[in-house]
This record gives sequence, C-alpha cells and structure tokens, in this order.
Amino acid sequence: MRFFVVKNAKLATFSAIVLAVLVATFALCSPMIVYAARTTSEVPTIVIDAGHGGVDAGVVGKTTGMRESDLNLQIALLLGDVLKGAGYFVVYTRTNDTSLTLVKSDTRKRTDMFSRAKIINSAKADVVVSVHMNYFPSSSRRGAQVFFDRNDDASFRLATAVQNSLNEINLENMGREFSPLTAEKYILSCSQAASVIVECGFLSNPADERLLETPEYKALLAEKIAEGVKDFLKGETAG
Repeated sequence: MRFFVVKNAKLATFSAIVLAVLVATFALCSPMIVYAARTTSEVPTIVIDAGHGGVDAGVVGKTTGMRESDLNLQIALLLGDVLKGAGYFVVYTRTNDTSLTLVKSDTRKRTDMFSRAKIINSAKADVVVSVHMNYFPSSSRRGAQVFFDRNDDASFRLATAVQNSLNEINLENMGREFSPLTAEKYILSCSQAASVIVECGFLSNPADERLLETPEYKALLAEKIAEGVKDFLKGETAG
C-alpha cells in the first residue's frame, strides 16, 4: 500500500472538513448510549429499550402498515420523558431508527441483542423496560401485556406493577384485565436488573392499530408504564 502526504494547504483543510463531517455523521447515526452525566448513585437508573430498529422493523400493522420499530421508539422516548420528569436517571438503548452494532457476533440479531445487553450492564440498570408490539394470527387478540423472567422475583414484582397500571387501559378498551406472563427472552435475563417486556398492543388487531396511530394513546401508554415502574421502585425502597 502506498502512503502520501497532503502538501497543499487547501486540500489539507478540505480533507479535515470532510473527516469532521464523517465523524459527526457517524456519531449521529450510531446507536450510542444517550444520557446526561450521572450526578448521584442514589437515583435509580432505568434503561428503556425500544425493540427492533434499522433493517429489523419487527411486526407490521395488518391494516395500517405501521412498523413496530417506529412505534416502539416513539413510546420509549415518551416513557423516558415521563420518568426523567419524575427524577429518575434514564438510559436509552437507541434514540433513532437503527440496529445496534456495538459488539461483534456471527449474526445481525445476536449482535443487536448483545449490544443492548452491553448498554444495560454498562449503565448498571436498576430497571429495564423493553418496549414492543404484539402480533397474533387471529385478529381477536388485543391489549397491553407484560412479560418477565420466571426465575427473577424482582422482575415479577415489576411486571405485576406495570401490568396492574396498564390494566386500567385494558379494562376501559376491552373490559378485561391481564396477568403478567413469563417469557424466555435474552433481554430479560442478560443483567441483574429487574426487567420486563411491555407489548403495548396487537398490530394484528384493527382496534389496537387505530389507537396506536394516535399521539394521545401513545402518551397514555407511556404514562401508565411509568406509573407501574414508579410503584415498583417505591415498593423496593419501602422494603
């Protein structure tokens, strides 16, 4: 390989500008951890994970064509705003439409999941909320459901608190409640943090799709998830 030195001052300046633009573009597009400097360890850290992203759109709305990854991110950012407003320390696994590639793996999906785990563990999370949308072959299924790892008691308590809060919405829209369910998912077991997956609605159900299209409903979901998280943390502090 041949190396050369740029002797022309104008060309050197132009090269420096191009390099600066490339670095800035990479910084804006890359899935870095996004949060302000932490000032105290006494404030609980909550990692909010917007599921999917980039080439991985997740499920797609049956009638609207809405992408799960977009909805996840919108609700995750709203949830973060609510929790930051309540005084908690918030970390996002992503804040734009991108896949996570912070670590190397043999498959894109594994790389994405390992990168999320790296963010969660680096942040020393107390709570992890992974935001998703559901889908079922039958369009009859609808509502917000919460999942947790059966082997973790703290995650069960978090899931119960969040599900109880979301059941206020479920009762109003469907006339029924859900109990939190167990699931074997990497995001739920990759750290010591109390962790849940919140499936905010079914993109296979027309009624849920109509609701999820509205800013008001997404804001309501964020509020109810945040209420559940706050109830859990209050209980942990009291305990």
